[in-house]
Amino acid sequence: MKIPKQILSFLKSYSFEPIKINRLIVSSFLVFNNLKVDHNKLIKSLIIASNSEEIESLNLFVEIISKYKEDYKIEDLIELFEFVISPADKEVNGAVYTPKYIRDYIVEETSHQYYYENESIENVRFGDISCGCGGFFISFIDTYKQKTNKSLFEIYRDNIFGLDIQSYSIDRSIILLSLYAIMQGEDVKAFDFNLFVGNALNFDWAKVSIINENNGFDILVGNPPYVGASKIDDESKQLLSNWSVSKTGKPDLYLLFFQIGLELLAEKGNLGYITMSSFSRSLNGIGVRKYIQDNMYAFKYIDFGSIQIFHGRRTYTCICIISKKKDSGIYYTKSSPDGIFNLTSKSFKLIPYANLNIKKGWILEDSIIESTLKKIEKTGSSLDSIVEIKNGIATLRNNIYVFKPINETNEYYEFYEKDEKVRIEKEICRNIIKPSILKSEDEIESLMEKIIFPYVTISSNQASLFKNNQVNKEIIPMEEEYFKQNFPLAYTYLYGHKQELSKRDKGNRIYKKWFIYGRSQGLTLYGYKLLFPYISDKPYFVYSDEKDLFYYNGFSILSKNPNQLKILKKILQSKLFWFYVKHISRPYENNYYSLGKRYIRNFGVYNFSEKDQKWIDKQSDQSLIDSFLCEKYDIPLEIIKNI
Repeated sequence: MKIPKQILSFLKSYSFEPIKINRLIVSSFLVFNNLKVDHNKLIKSLIIASNSEEIESLNLFVEIISKYKEDYKIEDLIELFEFVISPADKEVNGAVYTPKYIRDYIVEETSHQYYYENESIENVRFGDISCGCGGFFISFIDTYKQKTNKSLFEIYRDNIFGLDIQSYSIDRSIILLSLYAIMQGEDVKAFDFNLFVGNALNFDWAKVSIINENNGFDILVGNPPYVGASKIDDESKQLLSNWSVSKTGKPDLYLLFFQIGLELLAEKGNLGYITMSSFSRSLNGIGVRKYIQDNMYAFKYIDFGSIQIFHGRRTYTCICIISKKKDSGIYYTKSSPDGIFNLTSKSFKLIPYANLNIKKGWILEDSIIESTLKKIEKTGSSLDSIVEIKNGIATLRNNIYVFKPINETNEYYEFYEKDEKVRIEKEICRNIIKPSILKSEDEIESLMEKIIFPYVTISSNQASLFKNNQVNKEIIPMEEEYFKQNFPLAYTYLYGHKQELSKRDKGNRIYKKWFIYGRSQGLTLYGYKLLFPYISDKPYFVYSDEKDLFYYNGFSILSKNPNQLKILKKILQSKLFWFYVKHISRPYENNYYSLGKRYIRNFGVYNFSEKDQKWIDKQSDQSLIDSFLCEKYDIPLEIIKNI
């Protein structure tokens, strides 16, 4: 479902004040559906009266809805409530609208086993501990009410439990459920809800007597918050240490919800999440992988790969159905989102926990792929043992330091900043390139840029990153007075951006000198280079013989031996390497994959003879190189040919 943009635009311009938005949405819903409310105090309090100042906005909103939609259903209400969360709060609580078919599938999968094992389902305890505006509750009610004679009043009182960190989300869950009941003919003064405002990381469910008496939830579902480690609020940061899954890396908030949810389950309970899939391979996910494997939970994993589920968010998701029963491994399948209801038990393949590597990441593919990946890694020497993979420069304000000259003289470069021409001394500039947009050696000249480099070299040794030689080149920032006296144009230009430079790292870091780069990485990378991007849809490795060339937004492999790099380039641009990347790395949208060091470092590089190296060096037909590599690695070409 997708709400027409005209409706969303109206809401966006109307208000982010919760009470005003609630009144507008509730009143428009009642008007559009010709619903009369006689008894419910909450809903009556939200009705915009005909003599109110808000009536004009209400009439206009209803008119817009009528123009673009034939109906205005409860599902529209859920999506509208999720949309009108302020952008700032979305960063904090990670709320997104979960499509109905995803919610319905998760509820069906988690409920089925409970209904099957229990003669009486009157006392099922259904929960969502990051409930947002309550969409999962509607999906539960739609199926549960068909199996019981209970009224919605009784279901709200006895069976549904929710928690959210935002009070307005709980308010909207109550509004949503109240309207849903009114639509079913239950217009009572007030319902008894078990919906709470609180932080899932420390909320004490033992104080909720119905849950405590049941020893936890029978069914727990949800869409854990999409909040990155850097955006977690201060209160939650203090609580991270209470959970073992947060012990590795810098955990995103959703990771903790695996442990929290599973520990809240009753003995025979089931958990179902739509969540990010990165935990299966990321460094931050080590804690979650260990927690699940150590407990050997029964686990169904539906992988959506690079297909996007949520509008406006680049997230790579999966559905996880987990129970506290013990099992020998993970039941894995890959599916398109619209194909989930066609899945059967035969669609899933059991991947034994014994075959999964907690530290390196889970490879949840079929046995042929798994054995091929292991064979590649065991061949020759690992990539990171013969080369060092390095990040580029990180200024944290490339738009200030990096520029494309429009003209040059013997002493200066010139470029435009907005409408003003800027002149910078040549001597303080270095060549720099962006591997993320670089596809071939032919593009280097046209894509070359300049970077202002307010540093001086203390000592320098050319070095190979193959074998044991190490870079020994010390770069230190210029003294400010030296900078000002010797490069007054560059100094004046950067000084004009001093305030913006101070905002790096959210203004929380004090730099030794205000004009230095945000990070010290990438300043000493001298040598021949293989440049490649952070993420890519193909293996682009571009050779450069400019030893002093800097780069940003990408990686490089360096050496003083150009022939080694040229041979390595052909190996890394092979189907064999890309097969490895596609099955070991983190996926992104449009079949892009990460080329981060942790994903490619274990790729095995065959120990080629001198004769082999000469053949590779002279060979220009990549298909012949692919066949040659498969022969050396003892891997059938058919396995990798469709990569």
